[in-house]
Amino acid sequence: MLLKIINKILILLLIFLNFKVSSEELGSINKKILIEYFDKFNEFSSMFIQSNGKTLEEGKIYFQNERIRIEYYNPSNLLLVIGKNKAMYFNQDLEEVEYFNPEKTVAKIFFDIFYDNFFLEDASYKEKNQSIYLEKNIKLNSEENIDLTIIFEKNPLIIRKILIKDSLETTSYSIINPQYNLNLKKNFFSMANPLL
Repeated sequence: MLLKIINKILILLLIFLNFKVSSEELGSINKKILIEYFDKFNEFSSMFIQSNGKTLEEGKIYFQNERIRIEYYNPSNLLLVIGKNKAMYFNQDLEEVEYFNPEKTVAKIFFDIFYDNFFLEDASYKEKNQSIYLEKNIKLNSEENIDLTIIFEKNPLIIRKILIKDSLETTSYSIINPQYNLNLKKNFFSMANPLL
């Protein structure tokens, strides 16, 4: 918390004292603010639209206490609950439950974005129009190269889209109506088999 306050004071000092700051230094300062964006809330939820250019899916995503809950409601009723080392997939229409390791899936990328304080430190930063972009190349399964882009609205600072590009396609997750620091119940993120 103290580090956040110090960073904000430094930025204000730079503005008031009219120091000349290079665009690279300014980008570094702004990137720190963006990384802190994910630390400022304990809980997060948002509607989302997921598209790979061929299919369109809609749902809601929740984050709390190093757990992620994703509810798809269109075109299928699916539920995913993801922790660091374990995840549950529940197809409500077919009444199928499957447990898996999220380490080798796209779920790990979402987990890292929201819960790994160092994950975005080496991301590149750029501004375009009224948007800010964080871009990073990562390896999934230590084999597959993934290009990750996180897009923020600049003013007010709000996450708007996550793009994940692999060797086959680009999948976009448009973030709609984000809400912060909700009061979600602890068992909301339960991985207990819902069929039992």
